[in-house]
Amino acid sequence: MTSNGRHRRMDAARVRAELTVHDLWLRYVALGGTGDAFELEGYLQGLVPLQTFQQDVLAQALNEALGDCYRAYLVPLSTPSPVAGVDDGLDRLIDALLGGRRAAGSEEAERPGPDPAWRPPPQWGDV
Repeated sequence: MTSNGRHRRMDAARVRAELTVHDLWLRYVALGGTGDAFELEGYLQGLVPLQTFQQDVLAQALNEALGDCYRAYLVPLSTPSPVAGVDDGLDRLIDALLGGRRAAGSEEAERPGPDPAWRPPPQWGDV
């Protein structure tokens, strides 16, 4: 997308997300944007250029605002998410990778205890 059309699209996204320029600028700065509010407003009106990286930070701020705005309207799927243990393919893969060290049917792998021969390294004053 050319930078000429990009500023128009970003301003349209700002309006769609129901953000003022100041609200958008706060989100932009929170993500690491370095421009001031006047620079941002000038860019959105097509009067001031904005560096490519700064445009990307602005785009991310807008995308997050749009996500926040429309998250409430997302439609849940009719199929429930898979229940743990229904598909044991992952369990078989983990068992294969661990060389069968997991107990069959257990939820977690057994964890080895501490090594009795382990000693902390000497400190400067101990040498």
